[in-house]
Amino acid sequence: MSLLQTRVHIRLGSKRTTVTVDRVLFELMAINLGALPDEPEAHGLVRDWLQDTIISRLGDENVRKSASQWARIYLIEAIAKTRLINRRDDWLIG
Repeated sequence: MSLLQTRVHIRLGSKRTTVTVDRVLFELMAINLGALPDEPEAHGLVRDWLQDTIISRLGDENVRKSASQWARIYLIEAIAKTRLINRRDDWLIG
């Protein structure tokens, strides 16, 4: 595994799935959730957030193959400032 990526294990349905995320996204989300990235609880906070977010937005069936891609999207959306996300949405609709 690269120093630029982090593995997070989540449960989708009855299966355990490995999600690979960019290290910087992991670090920013840990800080966003109130932990420093090197604190022991940081990994669990980010893991729980990813699992809850993926399941609430996609369900827990048939997303295992693309879980890492969806995780990346959801992390960026959560970290980016709302104003920036709104400008992107306006551009997409545009």
